[in-house]
Amino acid sequence: MQKYYKAEMDRLLTITTSIVSVILLAPAALTAFFWYKNKFGQAGVSPGRPGAELLLLAALLPATAYITRAMAPRGYVIDDINLLIDRRIKPITIPLGEIKEVRPARDGILKGSLRLMGTSGYYGYYGLFWKRGVGKYRAYATRLSELVEIKTEKTLFVLSPENPGEFISSLGALLRR
Repeated sequence: MQKYYKAEMDRLLTITTSIVSVILLAPAALTAFFWYKNKFGQAGVSPGRPGAELLLLAALLPATAYITRAMAPRGYVIDDINLLIDRRIKPITIPLGEIKEVRPARDGILKGSLRLMGTSGYYGYYGLFWKRGVGKYRAYATRLSELVEIKTEKTLFVLSPENPGEFISSLGALLRR
């Protein structure tokens, strides 16, 4: 058996991702515009050539946007052996034998958490987080509500499958086997 659960962005995440994308991609667009105007502009009009720093920034910001998107969770795959957090790069595999507990997440677990490494609001909420009363945990979510906690011996994971109740039932049935 293999079951796929999507991880779709909620409205808030869609808005914040759009805003941050514009902010990150604007320097690249402006640099290209000024380069084009300088190279093909009117005779005698020279807006100046972009410096090496601006060119580097113009290249790094879109690369940052691409990598951030590629590491965001797209969904979760449950099969007879593993739970897979589906990402374009560096998918995460959690063997079912390591999972101790699966349950609905505590209300507002992501809200007020300290992000130690990762992103919180640009293509997802993923990476290493800490919250008083919870401790360190790894989030791979695309919304702030209806989350699922997966507890292994060493790590607590917070996920956002499209149908949390069905996800918990499916995973729970496999764990009881």
